[in-house]
Parts: sequence; structure tokens; C-alpha cells
Amino acid sequence: MSKTQPEPRVVEDVLDEVLSFNYRSLRTLRDIFLRPGHVAATFASGDRATYTPTMRVWFAVVSWLFLLSVVWGGFGELLLRTTDTSDGGLGRLVIEGGRDLDIVIAHISTVAGLLYVPLHSAFTLLGVIVLRSFRRDLSFIQTVQCYFVPVTAMATFSTIMLVVSTFHPPALQFAPLINYGVFIATAAAVIRAVFARSLMGVIAKTLALTVVVFVLTTLATLTAFAIGISYALIVVPPSL
Repeated sequence: MSKTQPEPRVVEDVLDEVLSFNYRSLRTLRDIFLRPGHVAATFASGDRATYTPTMRVWFAVVSWLFLLSVVWGGFGELLLRTTDTSDGGLGRLVIEGGRDLDIVIAHISTVAGLLYVPLHSAFTLLGVIVLRSFRRDLSFIQTVQCYFVPVTAMATFSTIMLVVSTFHPPALQFAPLINYGVFIATAAAVIRAVFARSLMGVIAKTLALTVVVFVLTTLATLTAFAIGISYALIVVPPSL
């Protein structure tokens, strides 16, 4: 008798291979919002089977963030939308410099887009050092998994805000406030579950981690854009 072959899990395989997501990843992302403290505590206990590594989930979310930015012509266009082009903004400076604005944007988008994920990965990982100082008995890997719980929550809301701004462009103005509000709420749950017992400890460590992540993500973004702008101004000569 021939054994019955299991049906192929087509949807799960596609999600896993194309998006680096599987159903466990989706459950992980869900619980990062519904039970962030539980997710962190699970990894802190040494359990690596219940959830997908949070850094992998974060990387997939950030990759989607990058892909969605193409809706606005890439990161160069997003940068111009966040500057005042009518009063000293980057767009005005480029035009006054005699350069073709569309070509400059294209170069900024290409370079900043290529650097966005690796720079954010490199800068953001530095925050693990701060979180590790809160509890030395955890391994580096366990700390990384806890750290990327709030970082993934923030990246997910960044992606959501990009989608919302498709229908309501002014929403981008409130994105930083909302994103860091989500980070603070999620980080507080993680800190309370794994890294602090007292209320004051939770508050102090959450604020410290938030400041560190804000500085690191800002530096990563500015670095990517600065390199992109510098490259664009070098390769695009002023028109005569």
C-alpha cells in the first residue's frame, strides 16, 4: 500500500520563500503587538521554537517598508516630501544649483535605498548593548530577540503609516510620533517582563532604551540620505 502524501503547503511555502515569512512568523508578529512581554519572556527562557526569531521578522518588515517606498519614487522622494521645498528645502537648493531635480532624486533613491536596510541593521544592533546592560545573565542571542520585539513593532507601524499616507498624505507628518509611541508601549512591556521588577525601573529603562533607539535610527537614516545626496550631487553636474 502506498502512503498518502501530505498536501503541499503552497501558501506557506510561498510566504516563507518569497517574503521570508511563514505562519509562525505571522503569529510572532501578531503576539509582538498583543503580548510583547510574553514574546520577550519566551526567548529569555531559552525557548527558540515557539516564535520566529524577531530579528528575522524585523528584516522582513523593513524589506516591505523599502518596497512600499517605491510608491513615492523611492527614499529620495520621501526625503523631499519631508523638507520645505518652498523655503530653503532640498528641492529648492537642487534647482538653484542648476541640477535636474528628477535625476538627483533618482540617484538619492537608488543609493539611500541600497543602504537603508544594512545601515539600519548595523546602527540598530548597537542598542542591544544597552539592553544587555540591564540584565547580564541573558545571552547575547536572547537579548537580541528581546530587543527586536519593540523595534519590529515600530517598523511595522512605519510600514502601516506609509500605506495610510497613500490615501491621506498628511499622515506622514504624524508618523514619527505614532511610531515612537508604539515603541515605548511595546518596550515597556518587554522591560517589565524580562529586565525590571519595579515601576521606576521599568520607566527608567524604557526611556533610556527609547532615547538610544531614537538616536540610532535617526543616525542610520541621516547617514543613508547624506551618502545618497552626496553621491547625487557628485554624479549630476550643474546644467549650464
